[in-house]
Amino acid sequence: TYRLFRPAATSSRRENFRMAVLLAIPISILSGFLGVGPGFLLMPTLIILGHDPKKAAGINAFAVTPPSFSSLIPHIGTAKWDPGLMIPLLIAGSMASFAGARVASTRISSARLRQIFGLLIVAVTLYKLYTLIA
Repeated sequence: TYRLFRPAATSSRRENFRMAVLLAIPISILSGFLGVGPGFLLMPTLIILGHDPKKAAGINAFAVTPPSFSSLIPHIGTAKWDPGLMIPLLIAGSMASFAGARVASTRISSARLRQIFGLLIVAVTLYKLYTLIA
């Protein structure tokens, strides 16, 4: 995760699309096992591979949709649906996601976005380690 904190290089780095595609397969498989969208793994992977954080966010937003829906399909028959909870979460999540994307794309620099995302990953990792130990 060191690259997530490092300032953006002034020289242009060649983005490694081939590696991103190769890593998308295990990332999608793992997200299917976990029953979550692959975005939480894809975004840092794209940044580590040299993509600008704003570009990585756009790629991530587009790329996670099909795997997210395909990982939902096996759960449709076994999940317990609560429309009273699902609909407000869908509405609030959509509005907050749009607002966050708007702020990130217009008001936060790529270098700052990389730092924020890196700190978020560290915080979540520390929390998960704490819950495993405690």
